[in-house]
Parts: sequence; C-alpha cells; structure tokens
Amino acid sequence: MTNEKRYIVIILATCISMTMALVTDNNTIMESVVKEKILSRQKRYLTFPEGSNLQLVYCLTIGTFPRPADMVVGMTIALAWQLPSKIDKKITTLLHRQSRSIAFPKIEAFLQSIGLDGKSCVMRALCEAGQRKDTDVGKGTFIQELLHSIFRLRNDGTKFEKQKHKIYDYVHNLKNNNCAEEYPTCQHSIYELDF
Repeated sequence: MTNEKRYIVIILATCISMTMALVTDNNTIMESVVKEKILSRQKRYLTFPEGSNLQLVYCLTIGTFPRPADMVVGMTIALAWQLPSKIDKKITTLLHRQSRSIAFPKIEAFLQSIGLDGKSCVMRALCEAGQRKDTDVGKGTFIQELLHSIFRLRNDGTKFEKQKHKIYDYVHNLKNNNCAEEYPTCQHSIYELDF
C-alpha cells in the first residue's frame, strides 16, 4: 500500500471515529434532556359526523335439506350504536347505562324470538356477570369474554334513569344468590356456552 492510500485510510478512520463520538455524546445529551422534561398532553377524542352509527350485523345462511343449492334460509341479527359527535366528559358514564338500556330489551326480544325466555336469560346473564370474580376475567373464550363485557355494568355509582330499567342494576348486584336457581326458565349460562 502506498503512503497516500495509508494516509487516506487513517483520515477516514479518524473521521468515522470522531463522528461516532459526536453521535454518542449527542444521544447522551438528548436522553438527559428528555428525562428532565415532563411531557404532558391533553386527552384526545375521536368524534364522528352528526347521526353516525356503528352497526354489528351477523348473518347466517343455511341451505335447505331437499335442495341446498336452490333454496336457502337466512337469519340476520343487527345491533346499532350511535357514535359520539360531541365531547362531554360527564356523559361517558351515562352512555354506558343508556346503551345497555337500549341493548338489553333488544337481546330479550331476540332470545324470545328463538324460543327462549328472553327476560330470564338476560337477567341470568346480568346476575352471572355481576358475580364473576376479577381473577376469572380474561380466562374464558372470546365469545364468553365478549358476553361478559356486554352484561357487566360499571360500578361507578351511576344507576339507570328509568324505573323499568332499574331491575338491571338490582340483578347485577346480587352477590350471594345462585343465578341458575333465581332464573330457572333460562337453561343456558353465558359462561358455559361452547363456541
């Protein structure tokens, strides 16, 4: 290697090592600045245009026995929720109860339409959700956890507004009762369903 090439290699190595030292020092300085500075942000909310809603639709299509290719039977279940168009911090607890006061009667009607005692099954689900231990949450199947989150009411001191819906709070707060004995006309527990 000629002397010129050696000098070039030495100069390049020196430049690289100086650059690495500067970058390391700069990172150390930046880390100390970030540690000293306390970051604060306002909560951000997602809002939607007035009148927007979210729909959950389940459709089941079954081919009939004599001619499965030509004739099908379809069943559809649909739920809709209004999406927030304004931000109000106090309204979130009210919306939790309000959405359930709309959903529970619809679930009752659906269960009634498939031949079950809708009122009894909703009451049993509320009773079971209220008695479920916190240590058991998250250990069920996806559907069981979804049903639990639907029938669990927040323990934040709020109550249903209308008298006809106050029974939901009462049933959810039953602590030492056997839910199956309280509601014998509903044979199915939301935690015993196999999906």
